[in-house]
Amino acid sequence: MMLILKRLFFLTIILCFSLTIWTNSAQASIKINNEFQATRTCDALQSIRRGTNPGNINIVPGTTYQATEKNKPDATYYRLKIEGADPSLRWVAVNCGELLGAIGDNGGGNSVPDNPEYLLAISWQSAFCETRPNKEECETQTVTRFDADKFTLHGLWPQPRGNDYCGVSQRNKQLDKDKKWSDLPPIDLSEELFAELAVKMPGIASYLHRHEWYKHGTCYNTTPEEYFRESLVLLDQVNNSAVQDLFAENIGEEITATQIGNKLVEAFGDGVDKKVKIKCKTDERPRRRTMITELWFNLEGNIEPDTQISDLFKDAPRASSRCSVAEVDEVGLN
Repeated sequence: MMLILKRLFFLTIILCFSLTIWTNSAQASIKINNEFQATRTCDALQSIRRGTNPGNINIVPGTTYQATEKNKPDATYYRLKIEGADPSLRWVAVNCGELLGAIGDNGGGNSVPDNPEYLLAISWQSAFCETRPNKEECETQTVTRFDADKFTLHGLWPQPRGNDYCGVSQRNKQLDKDKKWSDLPPIDLSEELFAELAVKMPGIASYLHRHEWYKHGTCYNTTPEEYFRESLVLLDQVNNSAVQDLFAENIGEEITATQIGNKLVEAFGDGVDKKVKIKCKTDERPRRRTMITELWFNLEGNIEPDTQISDLFKDAPRASSRCSVAEVDEVGLN
């Protein structure tokens, strides 16, 4: 009898010890609701212990994910929700990115209003290069290149002003503000889109695309691929309009705000001339030429791959310009 009691005692101890281990293990994972921004490519694991990765899924630098758990209080892994992965919940090492604010906090997740406002900034590259001749994209500009007679993409900026750096870490925000754009994490773009951007956004040579994504694109509430592709859709509509024709036909000559306004109305409808700001800059060289550097389009509405820019002008706020007459600059320093 005594032997049986001893055995029962030891079995009870073992059972309690096992339950303690199981309970601690079950409670090790801690629920969170944060944004996680990837800073490098890493495996997205289904199981930490086994190291399994169905579908060979990787997180993408520059992309923000929803973090739902950490594996323990002093986390070594975060569990992320990765769209398109099966299963979608995956573990990644903490050194693969940065945990940002809780979703819903300032600087955490970002939401888009029902009728969002944007500012589309497009550049006349030759005028830009007059004041930035040492930029790589300016040193390589030629009279036969795309940007010699067409507008190029500067950026698409969610409004109001100050609506920027959504979910961006303090480190990356400071790198951007210090203009250390080449040090910002790479952006995941398809080869096809990157090649198109290199033509239509020549500033990509100076990492302008990284600056635009981290400062503005992160508040667009979509992926870098969609953000830049939809930006180019709008740019293409301007370059295929009477507005671009006016500029191309008057390179080296002056044009007036009235001429530009008339072509805007012809291309996109009544009242559009009141919703576009003409940006000019006076050259500090002896000639003191005033050149058109950019057009800023006030837009309002949801942007999709098939959106017509004319529809985005209808409810957009008015713009004002001080530039009444200026030159359409040609390639090369003048």
